[in-house]
Amino acid sequence: MTAPTTKAMDLAAALAKYRAGLKGLTDAGLERRAAEVAALPGWYAGELRRAVDAERESRRTAGQPATPARSRVLRVAASAAGAGAPAAALTGRALAQYADQVPQVLLYSPAVAVGLVTAVVGGSWVSRWVDDHRHPLAEDVDEADLNPLGVELLARVRAARQARGEVC
Repeated sequence: MTAPTTKAMDLAAALAKYRAGLKGLTDAGLERRAAEVAALPGWYAGELRRAVDAERESRRTAGQPATPARSRVLRVAASAAGAGAPAAALTGRALAQYADQVPQVLLYSPAVAVGLVTAVVGGSWVSRWVDDHRHPLAEDVDEADLNPLGVELLARVRAARQARGEVC
């Protein structure tokens, strides 16, 4: 009887991995996951739906933090750049008297480092913004507005959920 126990442990590990992956998703990504598992049949799909619903609820009840994580990252990057800029300027002035002996690249390297950090932070912010706006959150649609295929799919999903004992 080790096979069913091993199988149950594998499913439990897969569920734990799935739950852990949900925390790193954006809101749009979480909505996509909810749509993906909504019509899946079976016990495992029910567990996936419960995990997605629990993550949604935890985000809803957590409220907005005092400072969003993205803005905190931008503040840290800006303060690091602000603290590094005077040091780079003072170093540049001190090295200016040795400009003929110091390669030109070394004089501009602090500015290049700050520019690269700014580009990476800005790029990650822009990619999240684009992802959130490319896949907007789900919108409620009236049943009367569905085409025949949509009505059929909705009926199948409701029947499958009722068969599993879920409240529709």
